[in-house]
Amino acid sequence: MTSVAEAARGSSKRAFRRYGFSQREIVARWADIVGSALADCSLPERLTFPRDEKIGGSLYIRVQGSMAPELQHFEPMIIERINSYYGYQAVERLIYRHGPVPMRPRKIKRQAPILTDSQKKNLEGQLGGVTNLELRAALYRLGSEVISGKTPEKTKKKSLFTRRGMGRYTSE
Repeated sequence: MTSVAEAARGSSKRAFRRYGFSQREIVARWADIVGSALADCSLPERLTFPRDEKIGGSLYIRVQGSMAPELQHFEPMIIERINSYYGYQAVERLIYRHGPVPMRPRKIKRQAPILTDSQKKNLEGQLGGVTNLELRAALYRLGSEVISGKTPEKTKKKSLFTRRGMGRYTSE
């Protein structure tokens, strides 16, 4: 039995080789190579080499909007990063094509939930019997998410007294 990832890797390898990418990682790791700001507005399309050579290729990049002059400004740095990623002088020049670039999914960092002192004490008391530190930390994170989702109970206003014609006086 083979995993789905291995089957997808085999079929995608053929498609990426068709466009000149010997490794599909340059497309997958484009944001790591050029940085997230430049990766949001650009996407590598094709890598071509001169006939019978495997160095000094041209990388075709799809650029969104007016970012082509910005990428031209950073061209030496981008070429250096791509070549250091490959480990040899794979790219010699960049060729820009204007077109839409699909949006990359972004990882959203969540803030840790804020617990009151009584909620922390209660949670730590419930986890007192757990001896495994990793499990305890995971359960604490889970518990803090669950507890923080609950809204604290509101105190009811107590009616102190009523007077005829004056309405109700309440404490806050």
